[in-house]
Amino acid sequence: MKKSIYAVGLALVALAAFVSCSKKEASADAGSSPEQKIVRINFSTGSLCHAPVHVAMALGLFDEELEKIGQKAEYVQVVEGGATLGEMIASGKVDAGYGLYATQLQAIENGLPISFTSGIHTGCTKYYVRADSDIYSAADLRGKTIGVPGLADSAVMNLKRKLIDVGIGVTADNNEVEFIAYASADLAIALNNGAVDAIGAHDPVATKGEQAYGFRKILDTGTDEKFVNEYCCQQFVTHKLLEENPAGAAAVTRALQKAAAYVEAEPRAAAQLQIENDYVAGDLDFNAALLEELFYQPSRSLGKKTFEAAARQLQEAGVLKASTNIDKFIEDGYIELYGVPDGYTYDSATKTYKEINGSRT
Repeated sequence: MKKSIYAVGLALVALAAFVSCSKKEASADAGSSPEQKIVRINFSTGSLCHAPVHVAMALGLFDEELEKIGQKAEYVQVVEGGATLGEMIASGKVDAGYGLYATQLQAIENGLPISFTSGIHTGCTKYYVRADSDIYSAADLRGKTIGVPGLADSAVMNLKRKLIDVGIGVTADNNEVEFIAYASADLAIALNNGAVDAIGAHDPVATKGEQAYGFRKILDTGTDEKFVNEYCCQQFVTHKLLEENPAGAAAVTRALQKAAAYVEAEPRAAAQLQIENDYVAGDLDFNAALLEELFYQPSRSLGKKTFEAAARQLQEAGVLKASTNIDKFIEDGYIELYGVPDGYTYDSATKTYKEINGSRT
């Protein structure tokens, strides 16, 4: 009996000590903030069509969405001449970002660990010839040389898809055109000097070249029937972010969708923000006109349709390997995140965002 009473007494003493210790730990925890998760987002300067990223940074949309879940944004600049976006992703320096999706298709096939989560805008790639050229459409490009920003650039991928449609060979076994890579700033000069027969360029380089040299446009992805409803620039997240922080992946996607909706509704204000924050140089009227020309209404569903159509046709073109399981490539390459709507619209009068849910056609 005495042993039992003694044992109970020891237990009560131990319990009291445990409760006291727990209270101290709780008090210490309350006085210190736990380490916040940081999502590293890529950005670059000088690119007009990166307006949604610039707007999301300037208006604090990334910060706002991440703060809701106790996280923070960190911005990682991709500098021309430095590490490429692909290299930064592969080395773990970037968690999420935005860019020309078609430029990354081969890299994804080769193991680049990213998936796309939403379409952000259409258009922005244009193809030109000199005013005295006998080329009037993509159908006239057989046997011609085309200057492009890079051999894996979306300007190449889009044109190859168009050339297939008009019966011009683009495969290794039947290649009827030649692509030559130039620095973006040199494309217009190369065409004007006759080094190439045509060029494919992204705005604002494309339109500036047209105005400076009087080039004739033969294809515009913003108006062409094949591409008018396709999203050239899309939001991506890394597989590491998806696995370790899916809430963060959803937050940055929502933020960029909202920013795109803002650009669609307020192209001049967006252009002003870019200039004021030194993200893009240039004339406000010129920049605003180009942003207004592009379609910045975000859509996850149409973004995925774009990705699927391009993947299937580029496998036919030999850009993606015949051995690649294209259905799995599409399933892994484009995902739907919990808590992310199909898109947003922005009401300038009330300065509010409205979710768009359900697929759009």
